[in-house]
Amino acid sequence: MNSAQIAAVSVCCGVILLFLLVLILRAAFCKNKRGDKQFEKSDKDSSVIQEHISEALTIPTVSQVNEDEVDWAQFEKFEEFLRRTYPNIHEKMQKMVIGGHALTFFLPGSDPLLEPIAMLAHQDVVPVTPGTEGDWTHPAFSGHNDGEFIWGRGALDMKNHLIAVMEAVESLLVKGFAPKRGLYILLGCNEEIVASENSSAAKIAAFLKNSGVRLKCVLDEGGGVIPLNVKGIIDKTLVGIGVAEKGYLDVELSVEAKGGHSSAPPAHTALGILSKAICAIEKHPYKAKMPDFIYDMLNIVGKDVKSFPLRLVTCNMWLFRPLITFIMGKIPAAASVVRSCTAVTMCSASTAPNVLPQRATAVMNLRLMPGVSVKSAVERLNKIIGDKRVKLRVVKANEAPPVSSVQTDTYKLAAKLLGSGTSDRTVAPYIVMGATDSRYYHEICDEIYRVSPFETDVSLLLTTHGTNERLPVASISTAVEFFRAFIAERCAF
Repeated sequence: MNSAQIAAVSVCCGVILLFLLVLILRAAFCKNKRGDKQFEKSDKDSSVIQEHISEALTIPTVSQVNEDEVDWAQFEKFEEFLRRTYPNIHEKMQKMVIGGHALTFFLPGSDPLLEPIAMLAHQDVVPVTPGTEGDWTHPAFSGHNDGEFIWGRGALDMKNHLIAVMEAVESLLVKGFAPKRGLYILLGCNEEIVASENSSAAKIAAFLKNSGVRLKCVLDEGGGVIPLNVKGIIDKTLVGIGVAEKGYLDVELSVEAKGGHSSAPPAHTALGILSKAICAIEKHPYKAKMPDFIYDMLNIVGKDVKSFPLRLVTCNMWLFRPLITFIMGKIPAAASVVRSCTAVTMCSASTAPNVLPQRATAVMNLRLMPGVSVKSAVERLNKIIGDKRVKLRVVKANEAPPVSSVQTDTYKLAAKLLGSGTSDRTVAPYIVMGATDSRYYHEICDEIYRVSPFETDVSLLLTTHGTNERLPVASISTAVEFFRAFIAERCAF
């Protein structure tokens, strides 16, 4: 090589070495800002609150798709329980029942120019799967408290949350709480019926909109406080604040055919045609794309990773974002946070083995990322299938609501109260995989966040909607204190 080529190679090597040095230094020194003060976990006696949660769990407020099958007397019993347990809320706040059994409470603020805040929860719970009742360690509607856990359907989703909010507001009112901002408590009664045409939350939101109400912020279920200890990699309590949630879409695929006896079948039966369409859809999943709030989440959590080789990646997200997105897209559990998901969940065809199906149907459930509309999802399915014999019908749907900013005073307050800046907690934004009532409020509120301030292991979270759902007793006091502090501070400015 001549001198010019040697110089060029030297420069390139120098640039590469400098680049590698930057990556290494970022991995070595990047860290989340920490305060000196630890998050204060409450040591207050929560025995009375435990009793209230237990009693709430004994009332089977089960919602059903067919509302004629709902035992509304249980919701009336629950309403009476709330009236008896929280007298100050009922005496000092304006109560209204909407849509039969949805409950709203309003405390006016001293400054009518300030937009009120809203605390959301839902009264209803999912049914216990028939035949599994005996699998429970303690009966599903016993509200049994063994000193470590309170057992029962709704212990995590979400009578724990509802009772904690009521306890927080009741205690504030006892002390003469007089907020500048108004305060709403909004309790739906059929949240578990996803995308219901008769959603009680939608009715409440419509009532508020028609009344000219605009909310400063909404706080609903979602997120979590999860201890995560992976030896040599991370040892932190991760706290998620849901700034977004996915859209919901149920689509029926159907194929009509002549039918007849199976002894003289056509080349493709109705079910065969339908199966081909299903296979095509499964072969064409949505592309993985990392939204900014997931990038922010991984960037924050990545700074707490201990393993240095892994920190080279997690502390340099600006560089490795495409690679991490690609990898996450290949892992089912991780893919759900970086792409819209499609799942075939139901299928039916002939009624007998020797009868050709005259109609074959399948139902697909799609969870759509923010920015992916229901209309575009249906158009995409039709394009992938490419067969006019396969008809698509939208069974029910909800668009994904807008993403809430992490730069608002509301988000920053929630993050601070949940332990952001302390040495043992990492608070980050994330997306809620399921659906919450908060989605119905985006037309009257820009700051919508989903928070569950109960510290709970991942293994326990998996019991939500399942057998042996239970709430750690130790998580209760701190959760109530979070709601009390959030309401007091957010209503003060």
